[in-house]
Amino acid sequence: MTSTEDGGSGYGSTSAAVPASPVPNVQVIAPASLDAGYTFDAMYDGVTFSVVVPEGGVVKGQRFIVPFAPPAEAVAVAVPADEAGPFTKGKGAPRDHRYGTAEIPTGVWRDGLCDCCRHGCCHPHLLNSWCFLPFMVGQVLTRMKMTWLGQRTHVRGNVGGDERWRTTFRNLALVWFAFYALNMLTYVPVDFDVDDDDDATHVHDATNDLSGVDKVKYTINSWLTSLFGLYMFYVVVQLRATLRNVYHIPEESCLCLYADGCGTNPRDGLCKDSPLCAANVPVGWEDVCCAFWCQCCAVAQMARHTVDYNERRATCCNDAGVEDWDEDEAYEGTEAGVGEGSVLVV
Repeated sequence: MTSTEDGGSGYGSTSAAVPASPVPNVQVIAPASLDAGYTFDAMYDGVTFSVVVPEGGVVKGQRFIVPFAPPAEAVAVAVPADEAGPFTKGKGAPRDHRYGTAEIPTGVWRDGLCDCCRHGCCHPHLLNSWCFLPFMVGQVLTRMKMTWLGQRTHVRGNVGGDERWRTTFRNLALVWFAFYALNMLTYVPVDFDVDDDDDATHVHDATNDLSGVDKVKYTINSWLTSLFGLYMFYVVVQLRATLRNVYHIPEESCLCLYADGCGTNPRDGLCKDSPLCAANVPVGWEDVCCAFWCQCCAVAQMARHTVDYNERRATCCNDAGVEDWDEDEAYEGTEAGVGEGSVLVV
């Protein structure tokens, strides 16, 4: 910076270089095992900033030092009361602390995949997850403002007026009732006899003994069961991938599959822009494996993550699975937070 004394153009001027403020270093805990160059968001002293994984990568829980370079601060400008217009509730509006999304964890799951009995064996979320899984899936989809086909209707920065999510629970319940009714109408009991002898095991295919009508019913029933199971698997994958993306939760398991060439990396996932990814978010191997091997536990975990059941009363049969649900609750905290797809650590 240069300052010029009075009495001349440049004569007698003095220059004083102001030393730049040193950039402080902060210690970051890796939220997952990540490759070098992977970028995620971290928070220090209430400020969110970007972190680039150093050479050699990091493993989950590893501590490493990075420079703290916060983004430029925004300047608030007061608006006169006569120009502000009527007050409407939005993401900056005050609300009861019990219903705030500060209670929804960001960057990590609220609890573990197998903590299904955390709130008791007769809790509504557990009963729905194990006995009426489509109901629980529909309720969590409604909280995340997604359709019954796994499509998002609410995207950060582009809220729009898509209200299809309001009928998600109803539509999924109707699909399940229709499947259950058709499944009962086409059910044919079939016993497969197994005969063991000294040389080999023989399985008698009892479907060959069915009448022509029963064979048709048996085939329809098999197709219905397979298609409904495939549909539920697909929707749960889209739902879990969306929830991780919105709440910035990185994959922790099944990462070895990326190293084997199945997918590019955890950040990009298996697909994002593909028509098969209805939610338009990266789908990870962890989402696929959880939806395939432990679907009930995965759905129950998502239900507990989006609602603090210690503070909220759960119910079995309404659209969101909880009393007094605020339709903006799931997204209100993330709208003012870090961008979707990032990883928030403390």
